[in-house]
Amino acid sequence: MNLRQLEVFQAVMQTGNMSAAARLICITPSAVSKTIGHTELQLGYKLFVRAKGTLAPTPEARVLFEESTLIHRKLDELKRMAINLRQVDGGQVRLAALPSISHEFLPLVLEQHLTRYPRVNVEVRTLHQDQMVEALLTRRVDFALGFYTHPHPLLTNTVLVSGLLHLVVKADIWERAVRARRQNPMTFLTSMPLVRLVGEDPMCQSIDALARHLGHSAPAGVQVHTSRLALELVRRGMGWTVVDFLTARNLDASLTAVPLHDFASISLQMYVATSTPPSQDALRMVGMLPGLLHQMMEHNSPPPRRE
Repeated sequence: MNLRQLEVFQAVMQTGNMSAAARLICITPSAVSKTIGHTELQLGYKLFVRAKGTLAPTPEARVLFEESTLIHRKLDELKRMAINLRQVDGGQVRLAALPSISHEFLPLVLEQHLTRYPRVNVEVRTLHQDQMVEALLTRRVDFALGFYTHPHPLLTNTVLVSGLLHLVVKADIWERAVRARRQNPMTFLTSMPLVRLVGEDPMCQSIDALARHLGHSAPAGVQVHTSRLALELVRRGMGWTVVDFLTARNLDASLTAVPLHDFASISLQMYVATSTPPSQDALRMVGMLPGLLHQMMEHNSPPPRRE
């Protein structure tokens, strides 16, 4: 099957009839019919059986559809990549970041970048870790920012800065914990619900590790998709959670952030597609990141731990 036959075959499988398939790929119904007929002649077996105005796929067609869908998806990625490689007049930077990085750090980056490079267009996507691979490999973004090393073999990781994880709990609850168990206030939280991040977020492992360390009997309590929602639940006294060092630096007085010195630091990393390095405009923004991160960490310390 050549690419044209593959496109027509996919369209018919998705729509169930010649006319709808023709509208989907912008050709005439007769062209669809001729392409399917020629394909069946080449293959030596039927792909569809006509029944009551619809086309029912044969068992052979179902097998081909499952395999050819992977090829069709790669072709779509190629089309998107070809479009995304187009340069915008005046320059362009496209980046992605985890929600916590987008909210806590990127406003500073964008402000400084606009001052230095006012003619460069910037596009920011807020993505989760598992969404970044497709965005990078299809060049929808030049680079992405996240915590921990990304395991995908086609991505290159670069450490920008490292910092401590922080346990976050409502301030008055932490004050009670300190009064009740001055030697180890964190054990006071054992009986409290845990607010955990859902899915494959790498932070889940850190939260669960602390829960096990505390002897928490139910590590999978409430599960949410972003640290911001987790903090709102904590603010309402619904439990405790663990956040990164950027998020810990922007908490209000109703919450207490306790640095976890006994746990391994986490690194804020930049991810790029190994085969397609960032553009010069993107590299100039990347060059700003380490200085801004260290500046932020030096001059904006986390809320004090209440003793």
